[in-house]
Amino acid sequence: MESKKHGFGVEAFKTCIEKIKEEAGIRDICNTLLIFCLFVFYTLTFFVPRFYGKTEKYVGVFVFAVLAAIAAININPIEKIRQKDRRFIALILLVVLTGVNILIVDSGLGCFFVMADFALVWYISSEIRFAKWQFCLMGILYTAMLLYWFFGVYTWMFADYTSFAMNTNTAATFTVFSMLCALVFFDSLRDKHTIAGLLIVIALVKCLQISLYHRSRGAFIMLVAFFVLRFLVPAKLWNRKGFYYFLCTFATFGSLVFVALYIWLGTTGINFRMPFFYKNLFSGREAIWLEFWEMFRHKPLTGIGTGVTITSFFEFNVHNAMYNILVIHGVIVFALMMYMMFGSWAACRKDAGRGSIAGCAMAAVFAICIESFFDVDLIWTNYTVNMLFLLLAANSKYDHGE
Repeated sequence: MESKKHGFGVEAFKTCIEKIKEEAGIRDICNTLLIFCLFVFYTLTFFVPRFYGKTEKYVGVFVFAVLAAIAAININPIEKIRQKDRRFIALILLVVLTGVNILIVDSGLGCFFVMADFALVWYISSEIRFAKWQFCLMGILYTAMLLYWFFGVYTWMFADYTSFAMNTNTAATFTVFSMLCALVFFDSLRDKHTIAGLLIVIALVKCLQISLYHRSRGAFIMLVAFFVLRFLVPAKLWNRKGFYYFLCTFATFGSLVFVALYIWLGTTGINFRMPFFYKNLFSGREAIWLEFWEMFRHKPLTGIGTGVTITSFFEFNVHNAMYNILVIHGVIVFALMMYMMFGSWAACRKDAGRGSIAGCAMAAVFAICIESFFDVDLIWTNYTVNMLFLLLAANSKYDHGE
């Protein structure tokens, strides 16, 4: 039977291989292999509990080494300094100041790698070439991984209600976060393959079911935010500069305003049990955030680091990504990180419409920022490959029709 020209047939596959051979250089291949290493590490982390247990302490160092290798392959630091590249200078200042601050406050070294990895992802994503074949390869990997997750790993991890092999909230967040990456890939196929639309619907419904089943507020918020930004917000509104920068501001500084309002509302005594979820609206975060604020206001420039003990929660967890950067690393590091994020978003603004892959990826990034009003998944090192993939796609210039 003759293969369809624009289907998933043999000819389409051969054409794709030929295009890779023509376009791929040594640098592209090295970048792909290094990103693939991050993807393998990510998959093993959530699929093999023993692997997570053995590598939890070293994941930040591993990710830093891979990102530093990508930077070394693609970026000439001497040339960047000669060109007075402001974002590169901000990156260097941020990394150095983060290291200095943790020495001053006698903090654990782990938070250095969290901050350095996050900053490197935002800088690298706008500096390296990410060809369409690389995007498709990662999309296929995410799709295959999720299929194995649903029909393989998940079935035994949550088969026994008395002994789960993974935290249920984490399982839901991992599912939705990974699915956002796959959804960006599915969205890129809609123009040529009608079945991609069906895959998007199935993925959204499955993620909704997982979020509610695991009673994960964060995963649910992430999914709803993506759905609204991608499918309900009109393209004309996306293309308006004011709305776009409102989203950027809301995703960052809005997170800090949310913390302040949450603390204040928590003191009023107002509370209620949320439908579909097992917790009250105010279930302890207000106390955690207030305790961090009391420590931070004494060290606003250096931040408090992680070498302190809190009494409001059983572990050191800020439960808010932007607030985490601010209280742990101080206002200067926070300001430098905001400069890098807004710089990256500014470069993507013209591609924010619905007609581009970049627009879908940016909707996913903003959704993760909104989810991180309640947690630190945006900056959690284990999710680095997801953020790198989405930001690379957001910085891409290819459209659906290519």
